[in-house]
Amino acid sequence: MAEPAEKRQKTGEGEQAEEKKPDAEMKEAEAPKVAEPPKELEVDAPACSKPKLKEPVTFLTPDTTLNLMQSAQGNVLMSMNEGGIRHFFAGARANVGVSKGRYMFEVKIMEFVNVADASHQSLAAKNVVRVGFSTQGSSLVLGSGAENICFDSAGAMLHNDVRTLAGAKCFRDSIMTVLLNLDKDSPNFNTVSLFKDGKRACQPQPLPDSLKGKTLFPHVSFKNATVHVNFGAVPLAPLPFTCRMVQDATKADTSATKHEAPADGKYEVVYPVSLPDEGTFDWLDTFLEKNKSYTELSDRAILNWASQSGLWRQKGHSVKSCNDRPDKNFQAPELNDDSVRKAVYSIAPLQARNYIVMEVKGNLMEDERKLLLDRFRSPAFKKIACVVVGEPTVEFKKHSQKLILQQKQEASDKQFNAKKLEEKRKKIIEQKQKEMEKLKKKAEKEKKQKEREAKKKAAEEKGEKLEEEDEEKEDEEEEKEEAEEEEKEEEPPKAELTAEEKKMSFVKRDTKDLTPVVMSASFTKFTLPTKDEGFDDIKYEWTKGAKCDEYVKKWILERKLSMRIEDLQPSTWFNQQWAKWQMAVKAWQSKLAEYKTVVAKKAAAKAAKEAKKAAAAKKAAEKKEGDEKEEKKEDTEAMEVEEEEKEEEEESIDFEALDVFGVDDILNVGAETPLFKEYQMEDWAMLSLRFELHILAHAFRKDVNDPERMGIHLDHLAFYYNRYFKKTLSPKDYGVESFKEIVDLVNDSVYVTPKSVLESQLDGEMETFAVFPKLTEEARRYRGLRLALGEESAQLKLSGAALQGNRQNAPQKQWGNNQGGGNWQQKQQQGGGNWQPVGYQQGGYKQQGYGKSQQGKDGGKGGQSYRPYGWGGNKGGKASGKGGWTDKWY
Repeated sequence: MAEPAEKRQKTGEGEQAEEKKPDAEMKEAEAPKVAEPPKELEVDAPACSKPKLKEPVTFLTPDTTLNLMQSAQGNVLMSMNEGGIRHFFAGARANVGVSKGRYMFEVKIMEFVNVADASHQSLAAKNVVRVGFSTQGSSLVLGSGAENICFDSAGAMLHNDVRTLAGAKCFRDSIMTVLLNLDKDSPNFNTVSLFKDGKRACQPQPLPDSLKGKTLFPHVSFKNATVHVNFGAVPLAPLPFTCRMVQDATKADTSATKHEAPADGKYEVVYPVSLPDEGTFDWLDTFLEKNKSYTELSDRAILNWASQSGLWRQKGHSVKSCNDRPDKNFQAPELNDDSVRKAVYSIAPLQARNYIVMEVKGNLMEDERKLLLDRFRSPAFKKIACVVVGEPTVEFKKHSQKLILQQKQEASDKQFNAKKLEEKRKKIIEQKQKEMEKLKKKAEKEKKQKEREAKKKAAEEKGEKLEEEDEEKEDEEEEKEEAEEEEKEEEPPKAELTAEEKKMSFVKRDTKDLTPVVMSASFTKFTLPTKDEGFDDIKYEWTKGAKCDEYVKKWILERKLSMRIEDLQPSTWFNQQWAKWQMAVKAWQSKLAEYKTVVAKKAAAKAAKEAKKAAAAKKAAEKKEGDEKEEKKEDTEAMEVEEEEKEEEEESIDFEALDVFGVDDILNVGAETPLFKEYQMEDWAMLSLRFELHILAHAFRKDVNDPERMGIHLDHLAFYYNRYFKKTLSPKDYGVESFKEIVDLVNDSVYVTPKSVLESQLDGEMETFAVFPKLTEEARRYRGLRLALGEESAQLKLSGAALQGNRQNAPQKQWGNNQGGGNWQQKQQQGGGNWQPVGYQQGGYKQQGYGKSQQGKDGGKGGQSYRPYGWGGNKGGKASGKGGWTDKWY
């Protein structure tokens, strides 16, 4: 019988309800339980009857950054927000520190200042507030270094440049409370906590080991913000438990920092005067270590401040062009335009504190010293010049030795660690190779095992017994794995100073105090300060008085010999001499080409005549009889040949026996032969090198115009050579290892003094340049003699670069017949290939004349020929021809 509809409906609803009930219960069971907050272990502070701190907790000027400004009561702080300095953290450390007990202080964010977009990679966050504790004398920027710990408004905890998530994000009007627990009886002993608006923002964070057992001072750092600091005794935002504030601390639990005001009411501004790279910044570090109240004013301090503020710098903050005025390289205009430096020097004279102005170049130059002095012209400052020049004290030498040893140890450790890493890498490779060998052997073993089993099975089927071989038995034995040797932890070797290093007074570093350009342009103007410049006092730290002046003069003189002049430019005198030399060399090349052309023509003519004579003799032999007329003609031709040969013999000279230095005309030593007729490419290169080094030595002295600069030091020969001749000078191009050896190649013209200075053996002013071809020819002959005696070291080993660099001093290669003048072509003559001129028809040194001497000779009638050094046209058809004229070059 069917159930009523209502009953079925109720029954269905009941079943659905029963089915839904377990699902609901399951959902309730699966719902996550909200974790209960940890139990607050901090309890109310007990009443204390011990004497309390009477000294007001505040911020003293020496314990604040230069860009921080305080209100009249000192509890409202703000930072400078114009220019690049707005990206730097402002910081202030309280004058009272805590060493025991549990205390807190508050910082209320009054405002966040709107600044220009700081999304550039080199810039950090725009608005940040950090609150925490630090040790006395540590960095004024919280978060940098191991001597402080803090929480920031972004919800992180910072220590030693490491960020960890701990805290809560804070905004305008947020009250950040930092609680320091140094109570030994508390379960939160040696912890620090952050509270936001009176509520715990993070669990107690353990103090780093570097801060345990030390007196910790309340500290605040911020940028682009205004904050109100409350040291107590009444909190702005009470905590869930009562806690005493720093101002309400027990006197025995605190320690106060004191910066005594000067007795005469004048703060000191110290100007260290020290020679570059002679202990400048090392002395500064020792001074600041002894005088904590002094604030350093220098570009080094600004860069350190930028690094602590988290500003990104290209190549990092450790790479610098120099120590005195390093490149900024922040890739942000407001950080590279010196606006930070200007702001620092603008605000510094307005604050009552002691300064030390570290400007290496500026403190050594009178004009710049006056500008630096003028910044502190207020009578509230006493300006002191501290001369740190000469022989250092024993104490400073010990400090330098310590730094040198530290440098050496770091380099040794680096090398040791690199060696260990390489050994480890090799060991890993060996292990992998062994594993591959094991796998290979295992595969071979399995293969042999299968083969053995197959043979055994086949033998059993045949009823035969298979004898196992010894080798197979051996394969069945298990291999014993070699126990790995345990690596012994080796300690890096301890570095020791050599006898030479123990004599060093200053630390040598890769980064110099001044860049080469600045050093070169300024060191001759270095002077020691005098009271007439405006100093209130002058103190000598090392060498005293007149001896100090002598030391500086000697130092400058030594640098004049060893330092190069970066901005030196060739003078008009040099350019004139160089132009004359190039013209003379081209004229010599023209003469050599003409000479070789004539020689080639004579050789060709002689060969033709000999061929003609031989043909005539052959013809005469064939014909026994001939008519008289024919014989007479042949006799006449033979006589002409004999006369021409006789004429040629009269014009020949003994070139090898020629006295080179007795020659009056290098273009015609006899028979129209130039002195340089045997020159090869390397001889032209050496000719050029002789003159270049000679004129370089003289031009340098003229252009420098300083009697104390004796000449070019070998260390800078390549630099000045490039500056004057616009090409490089490399020992390898001349087949030698040093510049001294380059000079030795042409020591008949130039030489090196005992002080490694280039000196010329010839006068700077010459009527002619003939001496250089003479010296080159003499050297060529002497070199040939040495080679004939078997001295292989006499061979010149000039590279293509050396020859190519002097192509203007040797014939150039030109294929084809170019009648434009001034070019060279390779022409194969009977005597071998020579470099020959194509003919200076236009633009060259010879103007084509007319007359009998027009072809093959030089000028002909009316021809013009430029002949240096008296190579004159007194013989028609030979030099200029009839009516020709000659210019002489000197």
